[in-house]
Amino acid sequence: HVHGWSSTPTRDMIFYTLGVTPAEPGYGVAHIAPRLGDLAWAKGSVPTPHGLIHVDARAGGVTVTSPVPVVVDLPGRAPQHLAAGTHTINA
Repeated sequence: HVHGWSSTPTRDMIFYTLGVTPAEPGYGVAHIAPRLGDLAWAKGSVPTPHGLIHVDARAGGVTVTSPVPVVVDLPGRAPQHLAAGTHTINA
């Protein structure tokens, strides 16, 4: 059986661990704010109306590949506004 509660861990990983949320309606701009907690890394792809956003977050930083502009918000740093594409930001 498939139950809606079963999908909560996936949603939580996308929203909270990888930190991917829309910064504008329809993901015209994405907000990326990974919070790993005790994890050494987290990696995932998030579907949007514009294509997949790929996030590879590690203790040393994050790599984001996105079809839309992103705002990358790492702890202890000012948010960075970046164009669509692939970006690596070191912590």
